Amino acid sequence: MKTQLIKIAGLASYLIILGALFNFNWILILNPKPFFSVLLGMLILTASQYKKAYTKDDIIYSLRWNLIFSSFLTTLISILSSISTMKLSDTGRLDITESILPMLYGSILYLILNILFNNPIKVASKENSSEAAVKSVNLFDPALSQRIFIEYGLTNRECHVASKLLENASNKEIAAQLYISEATIKKHIQNIYQKFGATDRSSYKEIYIKEASKVVHTIS
Repeated sequence: MKTQLIKIAGLASYLIILGALFNFNWILILNPKPFFSVLLGMLILTASQYKKAYTKDDIIYSLRWNLIFSSFLTTLISILSSISTMKLSDTGRLDITESILPMLYGSILYLILNILFNNPIKVASKENSSEAAVKSVNLFDPALSQRIFIEYGLTNRECHVASKLLENASNKEIAAQLYISEATIKKHIQNIYQKFGATDRSSYKEIYIKEASKVVHTIS
């Protein structure tokens, strides 16, 4: 909330500076007709596009784009109306000040929405990139598994056994490959389960995959 207030204050300061530079009379924007025209257009367009499957982010995304379209369309119609009725100022020139107010309202409201809510596109992009990173990395990569084994305090021999467990090798196969007895393999496996907080091969593998995914997310 504090960050959002700072951003809104920054936006207000920027608008004040622009007003001062161009001698803009801010009283001109206190016109309810164009303001509510933009809001009404945004709400009507969003309501017409609404679907039951819409999430909060979908609604906010729709509001943003409909706000831009509504302000643009309202401004265009208002300018055309002014031209057709030849609305002149005191100097005898065509006055379209009121006509372009919808675009100003739309721009300010759009910036405020961006400040108050996270950008759904960016959020989705980050989530998708994280998921893609996990899928693109081999969770059973020797370097990755070795890192996790060390973090869990496995000995050098236990690391070898733990790797074979991930390959779904049987106790007999592990014993043959490491040239040690099955009884010794069973002891190593018990130690591995204890250090990982697992009860069997299935739970051990689940814990390993969970930890490997965390490491990949951290790296990405």
